[in-house]
Amino acid sequence: MAREVSAQTYVLRLVIVAAAYAAAAYWGLTLVPEGGTGASLVWPAAAVALAAIYFWGYEMWPALTLSFFALLLSRAIVPPLAIGIAIGNTLEAALGVYLLRFIGFSPMFTYLRDSIGLVFIAIISTSVSAAFITLSIYLFSGSANPFNTPLLAGLWIGHAVSLVSFGPFILRWLGRLSFTRTPREVLEGTVIFGSLATITYLIYWTPYGSIGGISLIYIAVMFYIWSSLRTGPRGVSLALAMNALIAATGVLFGDSPISHNPNLAQSLFGLQILTGTFSVIFLLFTSTTEERKEAVQTLEQHVGQLESALERIRSEDQAKSDFIAILAHELRNPLSPILSGLEILKNREGSPPDILRMMGAHVHTIARLLDDLLDIARITQKKFRLERSPIELHAVIGHALEMVSPQIEGRQHTLRVTLPQEEIWLNADPVRLTQVFANVLGNAAKYTNPGGTIELTAERRRVKGAEQAVVRIKDNGTGIAPERLSRVFDAFGGVESAARRPGGLRIGLSLAKRMTELHHGTIEVKSAGEGRGSEFIVTLPLTPVQMSLTPPAISTQRMRFSKAEIKNHAEKGTMHILVCDDNHGAAQTLGKLLENNGHDVVLAYDGTEALARIKERTPAVALLDIGLPDMDGYDLARTLKREHPNLILVALTGYGQNEDKQKARAAGFSEHLVKPVSIVDVERILSELGIRG
Repeated sequence: MAREVSAQTYVLRLVIVAAAYAAAAYWGLTLVPEGGTGASLVWPAAAVALAAIYFWGYEMWPALTLSFFALLLSRAIVPPLAIGIAIGNTLEAALGVYLLRFIGFSPMFTYLRDSIGLVFIAIISTSVSAAFITLSIYLFSGSANPFNTPLLAGLWIGHAVSLVSFGPFILRWLGRLSFTRTPREVLEGTVIFGSLATITYLIYWTPYGSIGGISLIYIAVMFYIWSSLRTGPRGVSLALAMNALIAATGVLFGDSPISHNPNLAQSLFGLQILTGTFSVIFLLFTSTTEERKEAVQTLEQHVGQLESALERIRSEDQAKSDFIAILAHELRNPLSPILSGLEILKNREGSPPDILRMMGAHVHTIARLLDDLLDIARITQKKFRLERSPIELHAVIGHALEMVSPQIEGRQHTLRVTLPQEEIWLNADPVRLTQVFANVLGNAAKYTNPGGTIELTAERRRVKGAEQAVVRIKDNGTGIAPERLSRVFDAFGGVESAARRPGGLRIGLSLAKRMTELHHGTIEVKSAGEGRGSEFIVTLPLTPVQMSLTPPAISTQRMRFSKAEIKNHAEKGTMHILVCDDNHGAAQTLGKLLENNGHDVVLAYDGTEALARIKERTPAVALLDIGLPDMDGYDLARTLKREHPNLILVALTGYGQNEDKQKARAAGFSEHLVKPVSIVDVERILSELGIRG
């Protein structure tokens, strides 16, 4: 941790270290008990030397060695022995710092490894110094015993206890001098350390170290625990140093029962063990507590970051959903006049039917893609709901086939359909289930070369007592590579192989899978490899229903209609109709279609103009766009309903989510049609509304 410094700074540090070490060593020598082994009860100088080399580098060794050598000479120690003892103490500090740095020690003691490391290093480094000093005494003092066990043990235990008692205090406080405390924390610290100082003083300096035969040490333990939990390593290191200081001086100079024990050596040894045990236990306990606190804080930070990330994801998902809804609306608006224009052309003699059919199929394909995008967004945000009812499988497959027939016919595929004679009933959303089969059939048509074959088979089967409907859609198309089978149902696909390049958004299969799962069913894919076709298997649970029920009608808004069907709807009756849409082309083409069917139509291009037209003549039905420039269609609907309660309102909008339909109903709309709107759908709605009226 030492850095290169100037000569003046280096000399100043040497002086500071020499003075501090000499003072600590002098005080330690005063704690050598008379008649003892010759070793100090505690040796604070060991902690000072360790901190000096740890913070300022090994270059501090001259200050340590020479200052202690001079102090020993002043106490009439012969020079060879004095230099041996001084070198032994310096060697202890240098070895201790080397080992601390080797293990990556931090003087903050916020990790358990730091406290454990200091304890083990205290044991190792002090054993070396104790052996070196004992050997020096044998060599230079004329001792007859080269292995003076009591002296060796006294030196070792005294130095080791000092390192774990005074070391954390000096290292922790020098490691970070500045700190702040609130008034409440200052008050709490005063209570803790004042109480500990008082209790320790009573135990070691006075004869009042117990109450009713119970030692005050047990009360001190509670304050140590309090200190560990509330003041952390800084506070506990202060408490441990304070305990060692008061205990060591009190047992020698105080009036406690320990001081008057006839077997003083045994009392001193017990005191060293008790002091060291207290230091080790609460140093480890505090580090464990701090490490746990830091882990909790880190976890809370990660949780906070995760919550922020989730909130950003939710915001991004919401923005994506809103963007898709707006995109769908903006793309549907231009589709409306295109579809209406195609239907006008269908009624004209000489119009090429094949081209019109092809254009109509592409318009419907675009509309279906927009619906799929919205459904994917709604399912992802868990806003999607199924509208279940008893539905017969033949009807669902029939409508799905009708939806994809332009695509199959356009690519000149051979379609083979095999259905059971019996009715197969399910409890399902008819529109969404139709969408599942239409998407899988559309995928087969897209990835089968022109003139290929598509087979659809359905059957009922029983698995483990449960009735299931199994629908297989098999083609002889481009097939799927084995490594891509697991990603076929991923939204927006991934990189396709060279054999599968028709393009598209690749959301149909993902949507089919999610909707199948919402019906508690499964969908799987099989393929022998590229160029060998593929097979999709949809399995759905059956529901017991009365076989006499009539299959409910399925909305076929995006299906093809013939001129005869349009004419049939047109003959239902003539109405006075207001069409309000800020898209002039959409309003005019829809108005033209309605007029061709015999209706009396008036056009408006914003809410203000619609209100003015209605004042001139009240229509029977008003077809209102929602996204008007001066007011939205909901406000316009509420205003019209207040002034004309019998007026029938139909919403024409690019927004088709459930919440949009609910808002439309709340505003007074009787029906909600999503653009692009077929004239057949409009006539059907008008016919139904006329019947209701």
